[in-house]
Amino acid sequence: MDDLTQTISNLVGILLGVVGGVGVAYFVFGAYQYLTASGAPHQMERGKTAMLTALAGIVLALVAFGVVELVIDAVSNPVVTIDTPPDPAALGGGGNTGGNTGGNTGGS
Repeated sequence: MDDLTQTISNLVGILLGVVGGVGVAYFVFGAYQYLTASGAPHQMERGKTAMLTALAGIVLALVAFGVVELVIDAVSNPVVTIDTPPDPAALGGGGNTGGNTGGNTGGS
């Protein structure tokens, strides 16, 4: 199980690096469009949109990385352990030792 979680964590780290690199490159491309627009409103708007899209993608990738790491940590290091319940026969119990064995005997 540790090998699988380590492999998944490594793959997520590599993908985050790729997504981060693409996001930064797209942000730089948007900044270049904005700076070279020479006052053309359409070109400036395209540059701003590209920069905001790249920023949103980078933030989304970081959030996804955090969620994946949180899930991997929860799966590999569970706080609650689930054990099988003990066998009542092995504990010496067995039958009903008291309690309400009859019907409703009280009247009103």
